[in-house]
Amino acid sequence: MAIIITWVRAVGLFYGNVAPFMLGITALLLGFVLLPALYEGWADGLLPALLLIKLITSPVVWYLSEQMRPNQYWLYYNLGVSRRRLWVGVGVLDGLLFLGLTVGLQRLYS
Repeated sequence: MAIIITWVRAVGLFYGNVAPFMLGITALLLGFVLLPALYEGWADGLLPALLLIKLITSPVVWYLSEQMRPNQYWLYYNLGVSRRRLWVGVGVLDGLLFLGLTVGLQRLYS
């Protein structure tokens, strides 16, 4: 149980480091793709495409994160959390946040 709690706390801390990039991409997708589509009425079936685009941008976030803080993984390594587990946790957390915002905007405009 302590391992799971440590992992969740580490993912939360790590997400705080990469959140500006992730949330920036989310804001761009929602503001420049979803909102005009909702306004013009052709947003039906757009959610899978938006999720795919969000998934495709993950390597860009990883690269920018590596360039900004090249030695950022030592803390997480000492906590026993690997890079893969960090990025999986961040991907799930950001994906759920993106889905929630997308569905919320669709419900607001329907």
